[in-house]
Amino acid sequence: MQLITGWLIFILSSIGHAEWWVMSVNRSFSLPIKATKLRKFRSLHDLAMIVFPFVVMWQCGIGSHGLFAGGSIADQTPFWQAILIVTMLGTIPLFLGILRWQWKRRFEFHRVVSREVFDVAAIAHQEPKLLNVRGARWHPVLMSPWNDIYSLEVNVKRIQTSNQLAASRRPLRVVHLSDLHFIDCPGADFYRFVVSKALELNADAIVFTGDLIDKPELLETAVEILQPLTRIAPCFFILGNHDWRYDYECFRSTLAASGWKCVTGTHERIQLADRNVLLAGSELPWIGNAPPSVEHAGVDLRILLSHSPDQYRFGQKCGYDVMLSGHTHGGQVVLPIVGPVYAPSIYGVSFAAGLFQLDQMTMHVSRGIGAKDPLRLNCRPELTCLEIHC
Repeated sequence: MQLITGWLIFILSSIGHAEWWVMSVNRSFSLPIKATKLRKFRSLHDLAMIVFPFVVMWQCGIGSHGLFAGGSIADQTPFWQAILIVTMLGTIPLFLGILRWQWKRRFEFHRVVSREVFDVAAIAHQEPKLLNVRGARWHPVLMSPWNDIYSLEVNVKRIQTSNQLAASRRPLRVVHLSDLHFIDCPGADFYRFVVSKALELNADAIVFTGDLIDKPELLETAVEILQPLTRIAPCFFILGNHDWRYDYECFRSTLAASGWKCVTGTHERIQLADRNVLLAGSELPWIGNAPPSVEHAGVDLRILLSHSPDQYRFGQKCGYDVMLSGHTHGGQVVLPIVGPVYAPSIYGVSFAAGLFQLDQMTMHVSRGIGAKDPLRLNCRPELTCLEIHC
């Protein structure tokens, strides 16, 4: 029995240690820290995840009083007693997170009115116009089985505001794009396919919530691909933390010159389907200033574009009805039972993706289209048409 207990302590300590690191990475990547420092911290995380179980095995597992020889925590040095207790406590937030995912978050993650899934790589074999779906950049994760990086889910989601006239009017159709991450994987024709599907959604407005470029040489290509959307509906955008790493004002001015309207730190009033709508934008905590409060704006609908879902309390405080975000990519990897593991947010994976009703405000967090690391497991890229009843 003591031997089983020893192994259980070792396993719980290893799992809890990993959870503390995951929580630290999630929250550090939500802060305005330079990419070079974040990469170093992520490398330290990778090393610690691999090395820690072997160190525990060596220090506490083997030997006459080791955990694998019938010893207990009390038989270890005070330093290692503390390490084992602290790391085992890490299993508590992991367990609570699994319960939250199973009872609530997975339903918000998957809440749609309808969805259609496209295997764009397979379609490219039949469509001569789609020559460059995969792109030229190679990454080791592309060898992973069941990787959905070249698939696309086009879905419709419904948002109901508190406006009493909502039932008597047709909903506004707002197409939400996020996290394109042009980096030549997927290739340009993948994004052209995304835009072709967006053109079919009968949008009243189209919004993009940041992270346009990870390879600045592709800016001209990105703008050329997105420009047709401006011909069918008014288009609004903000930038994100990946854009912040480069000459983001060049990104902003170039995209704006193509017909997209930047709403960062300000707001735009517009008439959409007989309704007065206000759109505002926030690139915090990375770029610019917060938009003004709109609590008494006197419009039918107030929409906040915020790259990070972490700004939701600001959105609530300032009177927005709907907040549209990205940044978290849905976690990119969604494990069975556990759910998403990594999401760059001060709230961890709580708002990895989906529709969330937060008091009087509804928040939609998109899984996005691209990713710097092209791995998607149980977490397809998504293009969303939001039917907003207001």
